[in-house]
Amino acid sequence: MQQSGWRKSVALAALLFAINITLNLPLFQAGELPFRDSIEGGYASMARFIAAHPNPWGWNPTQYCGLPTQFTYLPLLHYTVAAAHAVVPFLEIEHVYRLVTVIFTLLGPSVLFLFVLTFTGSRRWAFAMALTYTLFSPVYGLISQIDHDRGLVQLPWRLQVLAKYGEGPHNATLMLLPLTVLALWRAAVNGGFPSVFAAALLLAVTALTNWVGALALAWLVLVLMLIAPLHSKETGFRIAPILTASAIGYGLSCFWLTPSFVQTIIFNWPKDAFNYQLRVQQMSFMAGFAAGALVVWLLCRLLCRQPYLCFLLLGFFGFAWVVLGYYWFGTDTIPESRRYALEFEMFLLLLLFEALRQILRTGKGYLMYPALAIVVLCYSTGVRQVWNYATSDPLRWRPTAKEFTTEHEAASWLASQHTQGRVYASGGLRFRLNSWFEVAQVGGTFETGLRNRVPLDFAYQIRTGIGSGPGRDGEDAIQQLTALGVEYVIVHGPKSDEYYRDFARPEKFKGLLEEAWSQRDDIVYRLPFTSLAHLVRREELPPRAPVAGGLQYLAAYSAALRDPGRPRMQSTWQGPSRLRLSGPVPEAMLISVAVNFDEGWAASQDGRPIPSAASQLGFLLLHARPSPDSTFVLEYRGTVEQRLMALLSLLTWLACVYFLWKRRPPLSARISD
Repeated sequence: MQQSGWRKSVALAALLFAINITLNLPLFQAGELPFRDSIEGGYASMARFIAAHPNPWGWNPTQYCGLPTQFTYLPLLHYTVAAAHAVVPFLEIEHVYRLVTVIFTLLGPSVLFLFVLTFTGSRRWAFAMALTYTLFSPVYGLISQIDHDRGLVQLPWRLQVLAKYGEGPHNATLMLLPLTVLALWRAAVNGGFPSVFAAALLLAVTALTNWVGALALAWLVLVLMLIAPLHSKETGFRIAPILTASAIGYGLSCFWLTPSFVQTIIFNWPKDAFNYQLRVQQMSFMAGFAAGALVVWLLCRLLCRQPYLCFLLLGFFGFAWVVLGYYWFGTDTIPESRRYALEFEMFLLLLLFEALRQILRTGKGYLMYPALAIVVLCYSTGVRQVWNYATSDPLRWRPTAKEFTTEHEAASWLASQHTQGRVYASGGLRFRLNSWFEVAQVGGTFETGLRNRVPLDFAYQIRTGIGSGPGRDGEDAIQQLTALGVEYVIVHGPKSDEYYRDFARPEKFKGLLEEAWSQRDDIVYRLPFTSLAHLVRREELPPRAPVAGGLQYLAAYSAALRDPGRPRMQSTWQGPSRLRLSGPVPEAMLISVAVNFDEGWAASQDGRPIPSAASQLGFLLLHARPSPDSTFVLEYRGTVEQRLMALLSLLTWLACVYFLWKRRPPLSARISD
């Protein structure tokens, strides 16, 4: 493309970005949006922790009774936010997080414009498609459940899930998908290490941003390999560069995507996707997916000579199958099928525009006029949505200052207590708490990274009362809270301004715990907390994880933790990855620490190493030597696997830099250019 052509293309891409910004100015403002069920604060809390403690192989004690920083979430977006916050430290980090995710999201149409332009060579078609994507959400007309979720303003669905539900990481990968596909396409056609490396880098970036987007990209990579044999002669399209880029991409990202991390995500994902079960119905839909993909592939082989159109057809089929299977037939083909509505909508519009372009190029009236009629019909169904979106009053969804929210009032009080134990927060407060204050809590946001799920199971039972005997709801919950090292628990009653209010019996603690703070229908109860570490006898430990109806196994352990005649241990955090304990250790006693066990912990007693293990609660259990007084240091140093995978990633990066350097143009060629 000539230089003037590139200037026009860049100008149109910039215009699209400017239009998106103008239509969504409230998203750039600080404060709390009126959508109170958003988990945006949960993601912002991860960025806040990373900004304060950037060590990727450290420990995060603020959520879920502690977990490795690596397992908190995928890193790229949050390290980007941390870096941006370092540039603009005068902005609060939750505001920086929103700005970063909003910019990624609003860049989506501009990236899609360049994507379509590359394959069609037409700025008009590319701009029309991207402008439609900016304004119009066909999923509202196709899926009634989504149509009922339009909310305060008629935002396109990709913006609705960002503003209302906090889907920032997913929207970031949605912007990256077209770029990554384009890079893979060029690598497969042109070859050469620079093209392969660019594709590998984008594969790594996407995989390190969001799991849902990474799985969507995996499907598109498979689609590219499926259509490669159909068009290899006319395009020179080859599979080998795609496979090479995929292998290099994993090498670039394996410092975080270690085998244990990937395994944890894979096995936890179905549990966190509304307890997804692979049953006959799911397997039937999976078989239908495979059969349908084969049929589409055969049709492309027989009838379609356009590689770009074949790619869109097959890519669209995959997303349509899982999304419509969920919304129309109530079946999750894969966990969280509904979340791929963003990719489904993007590929639907890409396919419709490309099909219309191809039809109009034929010049055949019997094809053109019906196609145009279908387009007019489709657009007419969205006129109201587009009009309401383009003309809506921004004041309707302008953010309000966080200080006026129930969640911030409660969080501020909790932070002012300088708690030594944990806070049990539920609902929207558990998402927002750590985005404002570094207060340790039982909950968090990203449960799929948990290796010990006992805190999560306890938290669910405490809210719902499930598993407790008749009349023992409050007593059982206190036993569980004590085992979790909780110092304060906050309950939101039915009249609270908190959105979720997810305690089944908010009155369960009345008369059992001290009321430390209350406002309107929000009450903070104080538990008699002493330490995160306690002396216990082996027979007092639960013989198995006391969940799923096994709370009777917790009674002896809970009584031991509350025994006033037992020597006390002191616990103090000396940074996020170092915990200091002190106190006497009588004969035949163990030290139970309400911190999740991990192979990366190293324990010492008075400077000498001591063994540690995992209790049935999944917490640290120290085998200490008897002593009238000792000092213990627990330090999280990471695992051997983390170091090995980091070394492999470093070697991959160095090898890529070396090959790029070797393949640089000669100095004479660069001077002549």
